[in-house]
Amino acid sequence: MTTETLTESPRSQRFESHVAFDNIPLGESTEYNPISFTLNHRHAGFQFRRRHRTFMVGVDDNSYSDHALQWLLDELVDDGDEIVCVRVIETQVRLTDKQYQEDAKALMENIQAKNTQNKAIGLVLEYAVGKLHNTFQHLIKIYQPSMLIVGTKGRSLDGVQGFLVNRSSFSKYCLQYSPVPVVVVRPNEKREKKKAKRAHDPSRQSYAQMLLGQPHEADSENSSVYELEPNLTADEEAHRVAVAVGLPAAYDPTIKPIDPSSLLKNHPRRSMLDVSKEAIAIVKKGGVPAEKKSSPDREDSDSDSEGEFEVTPGEEALRERLHKMELNEGAALRAEARKLSSGSADSDEDPPGGGAKT
Repeated sequence: MTTETLTESPRSQRFESHVAFDNIPLGESTEYNPISFTLNHRHAGFQFRRRHRTFMVGVDDNSYSDHALQWLLDELVDDGDEIVCVRVIETQVRLTDKQYQEDAKALMENIQAKNTQNKAIGLVLEYAVGKLHNTFQHLIKIYQPSMLIVGTKGRSLDGVQGFLVNRSSFSKYCLQYSPVPVVVVRPNEKREKKKAKRAHDPSRQSYAQMLLGQPHEADSENSSVYELEPNLTADEEAHRVAVAVGLPAAYDPTIKPIDPSSLLKNHPRRSMLDVSKEAIAIVKKGGVPAEKKSSPDREDSDSDSEGEFEVTPGEEALRERLHKMELNEGAALRAEARKLSSGSADSDEDPPGGGAKT
């Protein structure tokens, strides 16, 4: 018979008692045996499943504790889960008095009665004796629950009053020191009252209303900080990839080849043949090709401009370079002319017979 069938049948409303342990007469706890009286009851349709979960909840005589247990049974647990209910008695118990066993059995019956949805679950009651905080830490270590559920009175005090009241709050202690996730359950009347108070508060605004009249940081001058995907052209993106990978210039579309004709289109250049003919004609007339001479005014201006940086445009630098080439060519022609003139002078001094000198 499946779990669902047993859950729906009237017979499955009864819980079955399993092995119980009583370590209170021993008077001392061990690593896996606290000082407690343990009751173990299981629903008739209870079956262990692969997704079996264990929940731990604290129970006592307070109404908010009963509310936390009822919320756990109605909202969180499912068939096949197990609930460990912990009741801690901080006063000493007489070993000859077995009244604690009767109290534990009555508490177990009360817990079973709260299973109004008739879920096929397992119930474990730890009726322990000792300090509250240490006992819970010890039992958490033993059972390793998936979650700890505790109730609260619903107080939310601030300042010194809240510090003095919350200092002894067990729910606050669980939130700070529990090694497992904690759910703090507030009473419904407290929660509804707080919710209605917030709804009727005229100064309360929603998150969307708070952002409506406030400028966002992404709209400020520093919006580039929030620009996760900058708008780049295809060439700029290819350029960044080429630089990052180290590709040759041929793969970078932003690097264009130099066109010499575009650089010299505004500078009329004479051919080297014309320059050579002009230089030879000047040499034959006994002159010297024109060189760049410095005038006194220019020397004064040069001395005044010392220490300043000069920025030369590309076209002007190209003209100066061409001019230097012409000067170098003129110097070579002059040297050739001198050599020819000295050779002709030597031929005039030779004897008429053309004999060789001795």
